[in-house]
Amino acid sequence: MTRLSERVWAPDQGLTEIEASIQEVAHRFAEDVMRPAGKVLDQLTPEEVIADGSLLWDVFKQYRELGLNLFEISEGLTPVEVARLTYLVNEELGWGDCGLGWSLYASNMAQGMIKAMGRDDLWDVCPPDSISMWSVTEPNHGSNMLDFSHTLAPAEEGGSRSDCVAVKQGDKFIIRGQKSAWGSNGAIATHSALFCRYDDGSGEAKRAAFILPLDLPGVSRGKPLDKLGVRTLTDAELYFDDVEIPESYLLCPPEAYDELVKGILIGANPGMAIFSVGLARAAFEHALQYSKERTQGGRPIFEYQALQLKLFDMYRKIEVSRKLIRATMEDHAQFEPQLQNAVTCKVTGTQMALEVTNQAFEVFGGNATSKEYPIEKLLRDARMGTIADGTNEVLSLVAVATTF
Repeated sequence: MTRLSERVWAPDQGLTEIEASIQEVAHRFAEDVMRPAGKVLDQLTPEEVIADGSLLWDVFKQYRELGLNLFEISEGLTPVEVARLTYLVNEELGWGDCGLGWSLYASNMAQGMIKAMGRDDLWDVCPPDSISMWSVTEPNHGSNMLDFSHTLAPAEEGGSRSDCVAVKQGDKFIIRGQKSAWGSNGAIATHSALFCRYDDGSGEAKRAAFILPLDLPGVSRGKPLDKLGVRTLTDAELYFDDVEIPESYLLCPPEAYDELVKGILIGANPGMAIFSVGLARAAFEHALQYSKERTQGGRPIFEYQALQLKLFDMYRKIEVSRKLIRATMEDHAQFEPQLQNAVTCKVTGTQMALEVTNQAFEVFGGNATSKEYPIEKLLRDARMGTIADGTNEVLSLVAVATTF
């Protein structure tokens, strides 16, 4: 497959020496480690993916050894420098294997929230090198849990009628209930940022966020979810049977909860979208290469104008999405972040990836349905993007409700 120096896209302009070096390392890691591992892991059962000796653990190990963990290497950098490295690295990880990329990205969710909230006291609870997750959705509450405006779902739906609750008892909390199987890294995380109902006895509809080690007594997990796509990203239900935690594990009180959710969406939506750019780029490059090898009518199908128009349409969509997402991430690092722009990135990027991989599927024709070729996996992975971290429809409605 095409290496960094042989891309269809022109080399990125204006990169610093450090940025170019890190991008190159990320691309080599994506090509040499993530792609082979992703191909194998995709064919395994969810239980086999997380088993001891699985290639999944080798991916995590090499990722940390290469110094690609942006959470760990961002110290001392300006916000713009962090934004630039984030989109350079994560686009390459999406190009390598979107599921593995999302898993690596999500593994620092709790740590990112600790840092954002200025809660250095919680590093002893959730060390920086932990594999973490964000537990927010519930069996009866999905993307509506991200509606901090409470215009799509009344506050009481998640604040007084929910599947998971933290009950305040003196200087401690008792966690009861469950979280759905859609928590990224749910089957492997050692720690979680837990967002749930907050019951202080007042009867008011409140929510709060906690940092929770997942080895505490009373915490258990369901069977790893067997999914259509991004099968290298493991998910599982979490159950809490009177799990006792000290008051100090409270990350965000009810009065600041909605602002925290808004901040997460502003940060995570473009971050999710840039992985989709990498995935779409992979689909395009596979289709381009195949079109020059596959012959019909005595010549490569690339020579037919109809196919050339399809390929350029794919390229155009990818390039427009990439420019939008990168510009938004840099803008948010310098100016007041805008929720509507963050959501625009997520909706545009994930929808684009689905369209481009579908077009690549058409280029491959019947061979696209065979697991011998990479397109069927890429299409399955792309399909998951439009519902990940909130469905595109719900996120769009939240943006409208809070902006227009």
